[in-house]
Amino acid sequence: MLIIMSFILLFSLLSIGSASGKILFNSTIQQGDGYQINNYVIDVTEVFTSQDAVTLRIYKGESDNDDYVYDPFLSVDSSYEFDIEDEDVEITLIDVYSGVVPQVKLLITVSDDDFINSKTEGIVDGGHSEAVFSGTPVLKISKSVDKNTVGVGDIVRVTVTVENTGDDDAEDVIFSDPFQPKFILIDDILGTPGRMDIASDDPTKKVYLYDLKATEAGTFSLSPATASFSNSVGESFPQASSNSPTVLVEASKDLVTADLDVDLEFDSYTVNRKDEIEATVRIKNLGSASANAVNIGILIPEGLEYAGGDSVIEVISGEPTIYLDSFGAQQEKEINFKLKVMEIGTYTIKTESSYLFDDGVNTQKQEVSSDSVSNAIYVAEGEYDYLFEQPIYVYLIPLIIIGAVAGWIIHRHKQYKF
Repeated sequence: MLIIMSFILLFSLLSIGSASGKILFNSTIQQGDGYQINNYVIDVTEVFTSQDAVTLRIYKGESDNDDYVYDPFLSVDSSYEFDIEDEDVEITLIDVYSGVVPQVKLLITVSDDDFINSKTEGIVDGGHSEAVFSGTPVLKISKSVDKNTVGVGDIVRVTVTVENTGDDDAEDVIFSDPFQPKFILIDDILGTPGRMDIASDDPTKKVYLYDLKATEAGTFSLSPATASFSNSVGESFPQASSNSPTVLVEASKDLVTADLDVDLEFDSYTVNRKDEIEATVRIKNLGSASANAVNIGILIPEGLEYAGGDSVIEVISGEPTIYLDSFGAQQEKEINFKLKVMEIGTYTIKTESSYLFDDGVNTQKQEVSSDSVSNAIYVAEGEYDYLFEQPIYVYLIPLIIIGAVAGWIIHRHKQYKF
C-alpha cells in the first residue's frame, strides 16, 4: 500500500507541477545564457556554487542590461513566480553545478501554455541581448480611384497601396482584391501581387494598379482589398482590409438597348366551339439597338389547337415558336396564325420572349427575357351542339319507326305491282 501511494504521489507531482503542471523546461542552463518565452527572457546572470544559489534577471523585449523587470535570487528548492500575458510562470532552482562555466538546473512551469509561440521559446545563447523578439506588424491598406464620378462606358483607374505602420516586419503577406460587379477589368497594369514581405521601415508600396470600365448606371462601393500576414516569428494576424471608395456612374449617351414589346390580339374574343379564330402577334422594338436571336414561344392551353400560320412560325415540341435572327431598332412586325376552338371554356394565351442585344459597352451581349398574357377568350356552345347532348334513344326510336314504315310501304308496293 505504501509503494502504491508513493507512486500516486510521484505521478501527481510530475503531472501537476508547482505552478500549474505544464512543464516548459526541466534541464540545465549555463551562466550567461537565457531562456525565452515569447518576448520575455530569463537570464542566468550569476551562479553561486558555494551557496547553492543563482541570480536571475527577467527582461521584456529589447532591453538594456539594466532595464530588467524582475531580478529574483533563488537558492536550491526555492521558487519565483511571475506572469506573462496573464498566465502564471514559476521558476524553481533544482540544483547548481560548478565548472569552467557554472550551470544550474531549472524547472519552469506555466498555468497554461496555449499563449506560447514555439518559435520564441527555448535557450538563448548569450541571454536577452541575443534574443529575437516578435512585434506587431500593422498593415494600412488604401484603395483609391482617379475619378469618383464617371459615365457608363468610362474608365476608372484603381490604385491599392500598403504601408506597415507596426513595430515588426509583416511576412508572407498575401493580398486579395475581389471582382467588382458592374465593372469590367480592362487593363491589369501591375498584375497580381505574389507573396511578399513588408518591413516596418519600408515606404508605402503600390500592390494593385488596374483600369475598370463602368457598365451600369448607379452608385457603387468598390469591394475592399484584403491581406493575410504573419510577423517575423510566424505568428498569424487578423486579416487587414482597405477602405471602399464610392464611384457614381451616370447614364451615358453611348449606351444603347433593345426593348421588344410583344402583344397578342385576336379577331374575336367570344366564339363558339369548333370555330376558328385569327390571332396576330405584334412585335415592336422600342429600343435603340437591334435585337438578335429573338425567340417567342406561344403557349396554347388544352381546349385550343394550333391550326397553322405564317412561315416564321415553327412548331417545336408541340409549341408554336417564332424565331427572328435579327430585329432592328424601331422595327415593327405582325405575324398571323389560327387557332381552332375544341372545348367550351375561358382561355388566355401566354407568350414567352427572349432576345440578345449589344449595348455598346459590355463585351458580351445582354440577354432579356419577358412574358405576356392575352385577353381572355370566351368559348360558348356551337349552333348544333345541343343535338349531341340528347340521349341516343331520342334519335334511335324515330329512326326505327321511320325504317319500319318505309319497309311496310315498300312491301305493299311490291304486292300491288303483281
